[in-house]
Amino acid sequence: MSPNSSARYWLRSNGYEDIAEMIDEIIEGWKISGKKTRRNWWEILSGGVNGKPRTIEGREFPVLKVAQIRQGKPITKNSIANNTNENVPIITGLTPIMVPVFKLV
Repeated sequence: MSPNSSARYWLRSNGYEDIAEMIDEIIEGWKISGKKTRRNWWEILSGGVNGKPRTIEGREFPVLKVAQIRQGKPITKNSIANNTNENVPIITGLTPIMVPVFKLV
């Protein structure tokens, strides 16, 4: 996935620097702990059941209207948007998985 297509890049480009920074801090904590944890941040930002804010590593994430639209979820009353002209990022496909190459002898 190119850096320009990441959730954190989109967040910074659309005035959600505080949320992008919170994600960066969590990822950095995982790296320091030696964890290889990954998250679909769009899924986190779209909220849980009935738009309930999701909590990761003890930090509650706001529910973004654009994330709910992107994930195909119903828009809830508690979802937020910085402005009404936000472009919904498209889903470009799955990140390729590294497949080991075996040498035949």
